[in-house]
Amino acid sequence: MQLEFFIACLIVSLGVVTVGMLYLRHATRKVILELCHTDAAAEFWLRSTDILAYSGALILVLMFGEFSEGGWVEAIRVTLLLTLLGMFFAVLFVAKNVWKAVAVAAPAREK
Repeated sequence: MQLEFFIACLIVSLGVVTVGMLYLRHATRKVILELCHTDAAAEFWLRSTDILAYSGALILVLMFGEFSEGGWVEAIRVTLLLTLLGMFFAVLFVAKNVWKAVAVAAPAREK
């Protein structure tokens, strides 16, 4: 394992997740606040989403990342693939659960 590959891949992973979470932050906050009705509850779920995205991406990179062979390009490619896969599943999980809550709340609002 090359230390430079390892550190660079972790930095790339954290940067990609940070950009994704910043992109989703405003819209996610509005939806969750509407569902939770309190700022404290919305903040909890936003932070939980952040932890899920960061930890999911980092776990995949740490478990399956290649840091010893193939050079920089291969290491960054694998890191990006694993990071985006982790973010995809985190966003999928949150979106699925928000969708369920919206689907349940929609008929109640129509009455």
